[in-house]
Amino acid sequence: MKYSVKALIVYLIAMVILAVLNETVDVELNTLHLSLCGIFMYGTSVAVHHFTVQASHERPQRFPAYFMAITGLKMLVYIVALGIYTFIFKESAIPVVIAFLVFYVVYTILEVVSALSFLKKKD
Repeated sequence: MKYSVKALIVYLIAMVILAVLNETVDVELNTLHLSLCGIFMYGTSVAVHHFTVQASHERPQRFPAYFMAITGLKMLVYIVALGIYTFIFKESAIPVVIAFLVFYVVYTILEVVSALSFLKKKD
């Protein structure tokens, strides 16, 4: 299964969980911001995976360096985006930061597993 489809399934599952939480928990969640956070994480994750795979096709022996560089750059972009968000939307920052961290962990695990299976398939 393609990485983008796996990542989309993760996003859709997260949106179902968000809908269930919104109906069952008394806390007022900003579903628009949380779903946009999910879309942002989905898009960046798919883009990073695409560039990582493309870089490994060009120079396979440099894959670890490309992966680390792209992951570091991604982390920097995430920190800046999260900082800007929390500065602008202080009242809804806590749930979005928590969702952001959960998305980050899940998409990072998915990226690493996909990269490892891609490398095994290449060998």
